[in-house]
Amino acid sequence: MKVELELGGMSCNHCKMAVDQAMQDVAGILEKHVEIGRAVLSTDDWEAVRPKLEEALEEEGYPIKAAHTVAE
Repeated sequence: MKVELELGGMSCNHCKMAVDQAMQDVAGILEKHVEIGRAVLSTDDWEAVRPKLEEALEEEGYPIKAAHTVAE
């Protein structure tokens, strides 16, 4: 499953790297692509990944504002 995230608080490449690192530490994310203000990830179990990802991103200061599944 692919999920597109709209992220708050991102404004520069440092933010992009911080989000990428936070996502790297969350088990269950198979692939990810991070841009300023958004990210797209692949996972087999979004319901299990979501709470861990939300916590990791909020700790870094980049809350998930919206999440949408993407047709593959």
